[in-house]
Amino acid sequence: MPTQSPTCTNLRIRSVRDAEIVLHAVTLNRLPMVHRRLDDDDRLSLMTGCIYVWEERSSNPLECTGQEIQRFTEGRSWGPSRARDDFLLYYEKESNSRSSVHLRNNLMGSAQLIKQTYSVVVHEPDGKTRKWHLNAYYTQDTVDQLRTVDDIPILRDITVPRGRYICARTSGTRNVGERPPSSIVYRDGVPPLRSSSTDVSPGAHSPLSPTTSGRHTSVTSRPAEPLSARRLAPLEYLQALPPPVRSPVDAEALNAFRLPP
Repeated sequence: MPTQSPTCTNLRIRSVRDAEIVLHAVTLNRLPMVHRRLDDDDRLSLMTGCIYVWEERSSNPLECTGQEIQRFTEGRSWGPSRARDDFLLYYEKESNSRSSVHLRNNLMGSAQLIKQTYSVVVHEPDGKTRKWHLNAYYTQDTVDQLRTVDDIPILRDITVPRGRYICARTSGTRNVGERPPSSIVYRDGVPPLRSSSTDVSPGAHSPLSPTTSGRHTSVTSRPAEPLSARRLAPLEYLQALPPPVRSPVDAEALNAFRLPP
């Protein structure tokens, strides 16, 4: 099997903007996507500056195209993730169960790698959503020597459509009809409080979708009773009320517990 090339090499990701430019370059077929897991030769080629863009396999078989990857592995051991803005960072660690590829890399004197990941939900024009991942690798000693997207002619002129790539770490697209969070609009810009009252009509607190005219769909609900109208009855009135009539069944049950004279 021929060696699989990374999406790009000798490149570092400085920000979400950089990551989205690389992702959109893949969409525009300016850069390749990785379609299979790395084999031994691919893993040996992994070095600082390598970037891989890959698509996560969907749990729905009808949505699979055969170009997705279930799990991306490099034959290395990583420490726990550390969040930095919308990225996750993993630091390579020593392991007693390292693969032969990892051992060969260490024998060649490779420095500790850092893996930087960014995951997005991609909204396709046909309404489908896919999950893409960007893995970037670098070392502390070489990161400043790597190129940026501004140094590469096929990348520096790319304009990413707004809302095309939604960060998976903060995405709410699994809710409200798979829409991105930016399309959910609440009245007065504040999400409503949940209410246990049955007086409110269904949907009175549901998010509002912007209409084509830019105005919100009106939502009606029963007006709340003012606090001034909610007054307690006078104590004298309550004391003068006759006691409620006891149910015959309850009265019979109470009489059964009375002691005989």
